[in-house]
Amino acid sequence: MDKGRKRKKCKSCSSYLHVWGKTRKGKLRYKCPTCKVTQLHYLSKPVKQSLKTLFKQYVLNGITYEMLSTFSGYSIRYLEKIFHQLLESNPPSLSIPPSPVSSYPCLLVDGLWFGRWFVLMVYRQSKKLTIIHVSTAGREVTTKIEKDLKNILSLGYVFSAVVSDGGTGVVSAIHKALRFIPHQICLAHMHRDVTSAIGKRSKDFRIQELRAIADHVWLIESRSALSWWKDKLYTWIKFNHDFLEEWRTDDTGRGWYVHKGVRKAVRILKDLPYISFKFLDHPLIPKTTNELEAQFGHLGKRWLAHRGLKRTRWKQFLKWFVYFYNQKKLSQKKN
Repeated sequence: MDKGRKRKKCKSCSSYLHVWGKTRKGKLRYKCPTCKVTQLHYLSKPVKQSLKTLFKQYVLNGITYEMLSTFSGYSIRYLEKIFHQLLESNPPSLSIPPSPVSSYPCLLVDGLWFGRWFVLMVYRQSKKLTIIHVSTAGREVTTKIEKDLKNILSLGYVFSAVVSDGGTGVVSAIHKALRFIPHQICLAHMHRDVTSAIGKRSKDFRIQELRAIADHVWLIESRSALSWWKDKLYTWIKFNHDFLEEWRTDDTGRGWYVHKGVRKAVRILKDLPYISFKFLDHPLIPKTTNELEAQFGHLGKRWLAHRGLKRTRWKQFLKWFVYFYNQKKLSQKKN
């Protein structure tokens, strides 16, 4: 191989090729040690693609710089320079038309945390794959979420109900901006909080009974079933009152409840009938915000693929991702 010439890679398995003689016209022939296939490199020179197309693949599909450079012909340094310039700019606005009032859309609100950096607030209509709004903040602040909700309403959206994750800031903001519509707290989030409080594999039979009561919430589909469940819960609380009130002190006189996690789980379960079962009176309201989990899964994968980005560029990256994601879903809908 000539000096200064970069080593060639196989188009199939990306292994380095070895020189394997020449053709009659003097062209170098290469052979892949893995695939055992010979090829002429001058026939497989990469065709440079549009930078916008490459940037879309980088954001939407999580393709790395090295992979993009391999099949596009651009150097990694050049791609980094162009993509960083794009990430420092805002994506074009992609207006999502509101659904007709007759369809009774519900608003889904949930936050996705990226470590301790920031939280991405996502707003979406139920039964719709497009995201209508996103925003980033250091935490779930009431004023920030209230401002987002008012911006959404100013675009002409009308909702019959709201389903949220139950965060304090989210609940306060919804109470201020959307006071007169039903607000369903995600049943999955509440059940998850109970499970994390009492543990999954406790050996205490009393905690196992409480866990069985908590798991039964997924089977409640009527007011009579909810009433029966409440009786079971309060019966458990009555028989285990001494267990819940167990107190311990140290030599300095400082005291604490022994079973803090169980007490927290009981508090959550006692609130469930009033915050997480609005769907019994309004059947069109979803029980949970699980419809947003698909988008969160995509964003989590991008976080792993591009975790070297700076925090400011990550916020812009998420906005570009939502833009390309909505663009993809709208094109699929038209087709």
